[in-house]
Amino acid sequence: MSMMFSAVGIALVAGVFMMLVPIALLVVLQVWLCRKGGRLGLILPVLSLLFSLLIVLNLAGLQIYSGGGATTVTTYDESGQIVEQHREEPERRELTPGAMGAIAGLFLVANIPTVVHGGIWLHYKNRRDFQNDLQKMRIEDLE
Repeated sequence: MSMMFSAVGIALVAGVFMMLVPIALLVVLQVWLCRKGGRLGLILPVLSLLFSLLIVLNLAGLQIYSGGGATTVTTYDESGQIVEQHREEPERRELTPGAMGAIAGLFLVANIPTVVHGGIWLHYKNRRDFQNDLQKMRIEDLE
């Protein structure tokens, strides 16, 4: 019994490690890009925003067009011959308030990386602006 708990514990630690390493590497990459230049720091926030929009649009499309694909309806007579055959397309459905809530919630959750990367960018941008203002003040003091 204790072997099972230790195996589950090891799997849990490995799973958390496998999730946190890519996140930490993206944060390190964002810090490095922000230190390199102001515009470079916007790459990851924009990419994560576009990715979250892709996810949300995918879910919205799935909500509207779900219900399976087209079906072929065939009618036979008593001898087994085909009498009528036609194809039925699924109807397009309206988004319900519950689906809209799910889409809005997914948008908020999917934009967590955008907020984190944008916050890092704002921190380094404000720091750079403060350093530039301080440099201007020093130059003005010398004159």
